[in-house]
Amino acid sequence: MIDYLCHDFKTPRTDTSRRLPSSFRAIPVIFYVALVGSAYVMTMDYFNYKKALTQKTEAEERKKLSESQRDTFKAEKADLESEAFKAEKVAEWMEGARNIQPIAVKIARAVQAETRITQVALERSEQVPANLALTIHLNGSKVAGELSAIENALGQLLYNSYSPQQTKNGEAVEYHSTLVRRSE
Repeated sequence: MIDYLCHDFKTPRTDTSRRLPSSFRAIPVIFYVALVGSAYVMTMDYFNYKKALTQKTEAEERKKLSESQRDTFKAEKADLESEAFKAEKVAEWMEGARNIQPIAVKIARAVQAETRITQVALERSEQVPANLALTIHLNGSKVAGELSAIENALGQLLYNSYSPQQTKNGEAVEYHSTLVRRSE
């Protein structure tokens, strides 16, 4: 067997730097811990970002739903307000209305048998529902006396004639007047 000896003929060097202190051995450990920690933080940020996106879409859907509900409620409110307005107008109309049958009866009773009533029209105005527009067509010989009798009969029902007009064609008379109810 051959004994081969290898000698290392190195000379000690003085121009090299000293060894690092042993506390520096912790630097790679700190690096890997920081790397794992940053990976953990980035992963959690990603999951939180995805969660925030889903929460944002859910919030937008809830917002759209609440806005649509608000719009339907506003539409219902507007419909109800318009119905209430219409109901108030109808109530005002009905409040202003008086029973027309007594007026027609008084007119019929005020006219004598010789005079014929060919037409009686009682119309209410939308602007002033308490007032009535009266139109009477009479045929007969004593029509002038009949008109004053009609006005007296309407006066008993607390109605005054306002701006009466009459048009005469032979024995036919057309009488127009606005009936205004007096306060009692």
